[in-house]
Amino acid sequence: MKEYDKPTFPGNGIIYAGDYYTDIPYHLYISEEKIPEGPVYDIRDYGAVAEAGVLSTDAIQKALDDAGRSGGTVLVDGGAYTAGTLSIRSNTTLFIASGASIEASRDLSRFSDAFIKAVNAKNVTICGGGRINANGEYFVYLPHERPLLQPLGYTKLPPILTDPMGSPADTTRFAYRARIRYAEDKWNEGRENIQRPMYTLWIRGSENVDIHNIILRDSLDWSLSIDMSEHVRVHDFIIDNNRHVANTDGIDIMSSRHVKVSHVFVSTADDGICIKAPMVQGHDSINVEDAEMPMGPAEDIEIEDAVVVSVMNAFKIGTETYFGIRDVRCRNCTFMLPDIFPGGVSGISIESADGSNISDITLKNIRMRNICVPVFISLSKRCKFGFLSDEDRKAKENGGSVSSVTIDGIDAEGMEAPCIITGFRDTDGSEGRIKDITIRNMKAVYLDNKECLEILPNIIENVRDYPESNALGDMPSYGFYVRHADNVRLENISITPRSSNKRQAFGSEDVNNLEII
Repeated sequence: MKEYDKPTFPGNGIIYAGDYYTDIPYHLYISEEKIPEGPVYDIRDYGAVAEAGVLSTDAIQKALDDAGRSGGTVLVDGGAYTAGTLSIRSNTTLFIASGASIEASRDLSRFSDAFIKAVNAKNVTICGGGRINANGEYFVYLPHERPLLQPLGYTKLPPILTDPMGSPADTTRFAYRARIRYAEDKWNEGRENIQRPMYTLWIRGSENVDIHNIILRDSLDWSLSIDMSEHVRVHDFIIDNNRHVANTDGIDIMSSRHVKVSHVFVSTADDGICIKAPMVQGHDSINVEDAEMPMGPAEDIEIEDAVVVSVMNAFKIGTETYFGIRDVRCRNCTFMLPDIFPGGVSGISIESADGSNISDITLKNIRMRNICVPVFISLSKRCKFGFLSDEDRKAKENGGSVSSVTIDGIDAEGMEAPCIITGFRDTDGSEGRIKDITIRNMKAVYLDNKECLEILPNIIENVRDYPESNALGDMPSYGFYVRHADNVRLENISITPRSSNKRQAFGSEDVNNLEII
């Protein structure tokens, strides 16, 4: 007997022009692929039906369970199959063939934490050339404003951030936030918050995972989360999200090690590629003890040949930063937002906010187009997660650290606001200092629009708030502003300002050994 999907919000899912990036070169990333040798578990043999609105969750899960017992390939072919949460076991290949897809149910009751997940699994492959379509736009409210398809004509930052939306309404921060589809009642209209699933594809506590030749579309929330896992490779992979569905991070790498991401295309609303090391993973309802690999640092992470189209931060470390993050390498990438406005919030964002020590970070050969702030490096002491002990409190309550960061080679067009490197000085006398930063061989050109500046006598100290490049107000310099830092070297930096510019190129406050060469 067929079981039919019953959408929780049947009226949702309207798509506007500008929601999706329409120029993704699929043929460069996705190809025909042969089914691996060995046992094959065809979901159609288990009763899966490629019929719109018919649920095939149980059939697909039975195939996955059988493959997990003896090893083999679960084959998804012959159309689109609708399902709720699916779990991949060890020694399993999930092969979604070209032209086939797994479609997320639109019934929220069909999910537990994620759409497709591999938890405590080893030797997992997800491939085939097909799609995972999560129907995420059905689980958020429509935006206040439709996508902006023409430039604003000006750049204006809120001088003081009085609310998360970025009021007043004529600021660039407000302009993009008014176009985001939230699951929460961000506008205080008395609407109930939608408890949507946290992850679209969730790799948790797992080892030896290969994800390639797959399209992930319209994420539920975070898109691909690599969580407390090791030896994970992601390549020849596309994320094609609605760029106005909130919280749809592209690739999140959390408390994981030995991860390589290469030759990927990510188009999304939130951070494109993001590295985190939180104390608590995901929803509070998730039992963190379930994963075999313990919470801890993120280390040995490599990003190469990634194209990121993002409304927010293209490459980001943070903000969930309790444990250490080190040995991160990113090279030969393109970060852009070419067709909707305002530009992406930042290209490279490195933020320690919760006590994390971030070090040994290298980025090289980064191209940016229509990214407002090319570089934002921040140290603060939000301390979102609290502390594990009194000893832990003493070590982390005054912040972590950001040190040994090298960025070599930035080519940016369409810049709208200066790069910022900032530690903090608190009213209690404590301070956090960013150390040993080198940025060299950078060429950037401003978008020659109108700038609306309101430079305050004292630049805001972002000690406990959410760190973001457009939340500190205007800087007294158009190129770089450096504060509460030691040993910062800016070498061969060329930034062409707006024709109306009246600010100096570089500004600093409380810096020991700033070299501009």
